[in-house]
Amino acid sequence: MLSQYLGLILFHLANTVLTYPTTQLQAFTDVQIRDQISLYSIALDTKNFALLSEVLTVDTVGNYGLPPPNTILNGLAENQKVLKATIDGFVMQETISTTVVDFIDESSPNSTAYLVANYFGQGNLTGQLLSVYGKYEDDWAFEDGSWKIKNRTLSFFGPGMIGNLAIMS
Repeated sequence: MLSQYLGLILFHLANTVLTYPTTQLQAFTDVQIRDQISLYSIALDTKNFALLSEVLTVDTVGNYGLPPPNTILNGLAENQKVLKATIDGFVMQETISTTVVDFIDESSPNSTAYLVANYFGQGNLTGQLLSVYGKYEDDWAFEDGSWKIKNRTLSFFGPGMIGNLAIMS
């Protein structure tokens, strides 16, 4: 039974199309990108929107699934401004889980990272929760000595938001 299970795993791995780090540079890049994805979440959770300059390129493009006119955000300053206006005042924790960094070549990696963002109720909503499930798909560029997000798209899983929607009002 165990050998059948291991055979199935090996078959799956052999037929996976993703490219994994194969050089020392790719391995270093993989770690740095994963750290940057986490740093983005810390910037949002702590409301330190200036920290986004360490994670997003100056000409970054963000699509966070927001309603018009904020559907596509162009540039670091617009991303900081709209993200601040959208989540400032909320107590939240964004958790990143499954993450894959894919190397088309060493100069243009991309990544996919799953997330759960929990918004905690305040005041008369204390003890209540609103959870958002989704994934970030990012294209990366090397800028100012580190890897930064050039393009970010957020898409939602399932119904998108689960819990007390009043927390967001």
